[in-house]
Amino acid sequence: MKKRLITLLVIILTSGFAYGASLTVESDKQEYKDSDSKIYLEGNVKVKTGDVNVQSPRAVVEIDPKNNKVNNVEFKENAYSYQLENGKKHEVKAQILEMSLLNKVFSAKGKSVSSITENGKPVVIVTADRQEYNKNNNVMKAFGNVNIVYKNVETYSEQATVYLTKDNDVKLIHLNGNAKLRQDNSKINADKLTYDNVKEEAVAIGNVYSNLVTEDNKNLEVWSEYQAYDKKTNFVTASGSAKIKYEDYYARGPKVNVFEDKQTKKLNEAVFVGRSKIETKGRTIEADRIVITMNPKDFSAEGNVKSTLPNIGNMN
Repeated sequence: MKKRLITLLVIILTSGFAYGASLTVESDKQEYKDSDSKIYLEGNVKVKTGDVNVQSPRAVVEIDPKNNKVNNVEFKENAYSYQLENGKKHEVKAQILEMSLLNKVFSAKGKSVSSITENGKPVVIVTADRQEYNKNNNVMKAFGNVNIVYKNVETYSEQATVYLTKDNDVKLIHLNGNAKLRQDNSKINADKLTYDNVKEEAVAIGNVYSNLVTEDNKNLEVWSEYQAYDKKTNFVTASGSAKIKYEDYYARGPKVNVFEDKQTKKLNEAVFVGRSKIETKGRTIEADRIVITMNPKDFSAEGNVKSTLPNIGNMN
């Protein structure tokens, strides 16, 4: 069956209110029901408005009976949308894809995958149960089993919000609910997590756990209620019942800052501020300030230092 242009829909939309351009629709079959103000499309459905193109086997167009304009278009069964803008391609794939012409919002449901590619290479890929993209403010929201891959950063969470620039570059990523972020060989888990791509900073809040790579390529584990990581300076600060574990060193205190070695640019020193405690090989040392180095492996304590040593036996 030849594809035919739905002239009724074109007449409705030629006023140009949708994205500032007319909307054209092609399909093998169409049926308009005045009773529910909907147009039912079947077979090779193609919709184009401005630089946005959508394809699916079936679609339903909802028309507002008050002004005779289209409110939403719902694409069903493996819908696919793409947009070419500023040299980048923004693609969305989902079981159901809804396009709100009035609000300029795309909603994708059911195994939804959205991506932005440049020169044929993926810049960012978002996978979730449901996604929304608001063209007005360039904000993407994802819900349920959210996985984001962006350059050398990969995240997991229950919910996520991605803020894009006008050029479709990532500015900021907010993660909520069992948030996890991995970058290079380090990882951070928290209730909430924010990654600022411009500043290259990560801020984690609530039940925070991070596993960091030290100067000697070993693991430094950090627990706290709040953590911030600055990639440019390779600096980590943790506060709120801060704890760290490095080999047989286990230390805790109100706040700890982790610094890099100036030559190797890898984490090599942890400084506890406030009344803190370190345990190692049966010894416990309390002090107002404790400094731990990874290479060479050592620590020092100062300020009202109190040490508890293991029982050395009978002194008689």
